[in-house]
Order: sequence, then structure tokens, then C-alpha cells
Amino acid sequence: MEGSHSGDESGLDEEVYREAFRSTETPALIADPEFVIRDVNHGGLEFLGYELDELVGRPMTIISGDDDISDEMLDCLRRGEKWRGEFAVETQNGRNVYGTGSASPIVFDGETKGIITIFVDTTKQRQYENTSEVLSRLLRHDLRNELNIMYGHIQRAQSTTDSADADESLERARDKIVEIVHKTERARDLRNLLEKSYSASNRPVRLDIVLNNKIVEVMHEFDEAEYDFEVFPEVAVVADDLLPAAIEAVLENAVTHNDQPTPRVEVSVEVTDSAAIVSVADNGPGVPEAQRELIFGREEFDQLHHGTGISLFFADSVLSSYSGDIWVEDNDPRGAVFNIRLERP
Repeated sequence: MEGSHSGDESGLDEEVYREAFRSTETPALIADPEFVIRDVNHGGLEFLGYELDELVGRPMTIISGDDDISDEMLDCLRRGEKWRGEFAVETQNGRNVYGTGSASPIVFDGETKGIITIFVDTTKQRQYENTSEVLSRLLRHDLRNELNIMYGHIQRAQSTTDSADADESLERARDKIVEIVHKTERARDLRNLLEKSYSASNRPVRLDIVLNNKIVEVMHEFDEAEYDFEVFPEVAVVADDLLPAAIEAVLENAVTHNDQPTPRVEVSVEVTDSAAIVSVADNGPGVPEAQRELIFGREEFDQLHHGTGISLFFADSVLSSYSGDIWVEDNDPRGAVFNIRLERP
């Protein structure tokens, strides 16, 4: 940390900067230009299991859990470039911990005075992702098989009954099984889309093109509904590749949760200096005010209050990643209006 002149500019002395570094919980260390460790913060010492004097004066490679990655990082730093990527750290007890790391040259007056590296442990995240994938696969496979068996039994029962009431009940049960299968498939698709969002970067996306494409698709899939929309303004919004799926989820919701013989969906766009607001209005049952947070999964469900499925939760999650918003209001004279606010670049 020596040679820091930022302290003079801010009114803080060198000791304050040193203490700020050491108090940071994220594991971090400082090395000299020869990659010899000169300081390790409290988070790093606790994470690695070392005392400070056991690391100071030792090469950075002492904590490397993967020589190839370590060599790549050091080569990058020798060129005066920043490095970021997957990294493995070996703790004092010899255990390898995997995560993400970054390293940057510390440059004063055009000369590299040292190196600072930061490590984020993603072990629990990896374990969660692996477990989630296994459970998801088992549920998809086992649940689908069980539902197929139930479906077969219902069909056999329908073929042997002479009771109109029993046949009607069995038909409802069969429709419900099909609905459950569709929900599991929808959950899988949305989960895969959310996983892709981790590496997606927000960028300008033409909202009018997304809306036109998705409305055509929904009109084709749900041709029993009526759709009302005009030419949308040509406007770009801050989004990524998941925006079409989020828009589709809201459009589908307007039809699938509509109790009218002919569902009607009206789509409009309002553009301001800073944002574009998409409104999707329907003639369905509306959403009671007490449930307007529940349907987006923002509050816990209970036996009396429940959401409308995962689609709106998905849309809310995606829009939040754009610093956007979604909310619902009453439609006049009947139904709901879902408003989507997206920032302009």
C-alpha cells in the first residue's frame, strides 16, 4: 500500500487505507511486482487458514490450487493487464477451493508497484447448482413417468365406465395431468433461460421488434383470443436475450388466466425521455389488490393466497435484472393491466 497518494487527496492517511483493506471480508492479498506476497486481509487469512507471517514473503503460487490457471494469471499480469476468471485456491490444510478471482496491477506514475488479487468462493454455489440440476432431472423424469401412469389409468377407467358423471370427472383429472406436465416443462425451459442470463450482458434491444414477433407467436398459439394493438414506436430499451421470453410470459398470462369465452388482449407502448412502458390489458377476472405482490413471487404464498404460476415470477426476475419493473392495475371496466417499465439506453 506504500506510495499511495490518494490519501492526501481525500484527507485520509495511509493507515486508514491499510485498515480498510485488511477489514474487507472478501479474501484479498497484495503482492510486489515479483509476485511475492506483502499483505493479506483478514478475510483472506480466515479463508486460507494461515497466519499473516506464514504468507508474507512467500510467492503467490503457495496458495495456487491449479498451476495452469496460476501461470495464465501471472503471464497476464506481467504484460501489465488485468486478469479475471475461474480460479482454484489451496488452503493451509491442503484443501482446494474453487471460485472466481481477479488480479490487477497497482500502478503509480506509470510504474507497476504491486499486484492486488481478490478471490470469491463459489463452492456453495457450485454445490447448489449441481444439486439443483440433479433434483430437476429426477423430478422431470420421475414426475413425468408417474403422471403418464396416472394418465393411462384414467383412460382405462373412462373406457369401462357408463356413468356420465364419472366420465366428466375423469376427463377433468386427465386435463389436470396434462396441465401439470406443461407446467413442469415450462419450469424447465424458464430455468434454462435464467441460467443463460448469468453470462448475458444488458444492451440496447429494439422493443418494437420484440413485441411484434412475440404477439404473432402468441396469436398463433392462442387463436381463440382477440388481440388489439397498433404500430409500436421504434424504441430501444436496456435488455438482453431474455426480454422476448419475459414479454411472452406476460402475453400468455393475459390469455391463459382469462375466464371469458373470448379473451381480449390489448397491447400498447408509451415512450418517455428515460423509459418505455408496455401495457398488456385483458378482460379477465383481474387481480385483487391483496394478491398483486403474490403473483410475482415477491411474497410467500399460503393456503388462502396463491400465485398464477412461475411465468410472472420469471418475468419479474428478468425485468429486475434490467433495473426495470412490472406491476398490475385494474382495467376498465373489467380485467387487469400489466405494465412493464424498461429503461432507455
